[in-house]
Amino acid sequence: MKANILIYGAGVIGSTYGGLLAKSGHKVTLLARNKRLSELREKGLLLKRINQSNTEKIVIEVIDDSQLTDKYDYVFVTIRNDQVKSALLTLSKINTSCYVFMVNNPLGYSEWTTALGYDRVLPAFPGSGGKIEDGIVYYEIVSKMVQSTTLGELDGKTTKRIKDLCAMLKKSGFNISISKNMDAWQKSHVAMVAPLGTVIYFDGGNNYSVSRNKEAIKQLNLALKENFSFLKKSGIGIEPFKLNIFRFIPMCILNPIMKLIYTTKWAETVISNHALNARHEMELISTEFLELADKKGFKLEEFRKLLKQ
Repeated sequence: MKANILIYGAGVIGSTYGGLLAKSGHKVTLLARNKRLSELREKGLLLKRINQSNTEKIVIEVIDDSQLTDKYDYVFVTIRNDQVKSALLTLSKINTSCYVFMVNNPLGYSEWTTALGYDRVLPAFPGSGGKIEDGIVYYEIVSKMVQSTTLGELDGKTTKRIKDLCAMLKKSGFNISISKNMDAWQKSHVAMVAPLGTVIYFDGGNNYSVSRNKEAIKQLNLALKENFSFLKKSGIGIEPFKLNIFRFIPMCILNPIMKLIYTTKWAETVISNHALNARHEMELISTEFLELADKKGFKLEEFRKLLKQ
């Protein structure tokens, strides 16, 4: 099936998914703004997978907000959490039956479904990361063992559009997983990525300096343990189940593991680059996660210590 797809947001995630979907044969339109819009119109969409030598130029239509006149099978929303609220009015005017939200979200989907309609919202999350330098998108696809591109219906059902999206994304080169509980999945994801990113600010450097900072590694792991304990004890649940490892693994093992992880190029690409380029979003999702915990009667003191720095 050849789909007509709008990618709403032309950062690393939107550019990567849009480019690889276009390369696999779909009609893809990329909506961009400001500097990125000018860059794409001047140079085109340039993709380079990290550790590969060749840069690909993908033929793709690039538009701005004033050109949203087509009907789309899918709209991939690939903007930051802190940008969604201001985008909802524009999104609501797009002619589509399905918005695929690839956005961090610890507070649930009521604001999205109220603005766009329950049946049109499909939560998802990317299994990719990277950076943009000189107009080139340097990207990496995260392994299935770590984090696939994950998607699921709000009611947990495996619908035709879920199956179609999975087939499209898999053919485009992404690792795919379906979640029966995307709300718990996204809360679990924030429980993990908020400390992983915030420790960069706590340290004041990047992933490599974090790896040499014993205090930072220790505080990171205390926060991770506390966050997942909260999800379990509050009844929200932990999704996928493998993330329970943060509850059970002893600090004496977790500390050296995290130290090693933060020495890797993967940590630079997936954790550090995003944290340093999207600090406002990281601070917002951390605040929202604390708000969720407060409502459930949990203070998350170790996570708060990480944020105070």
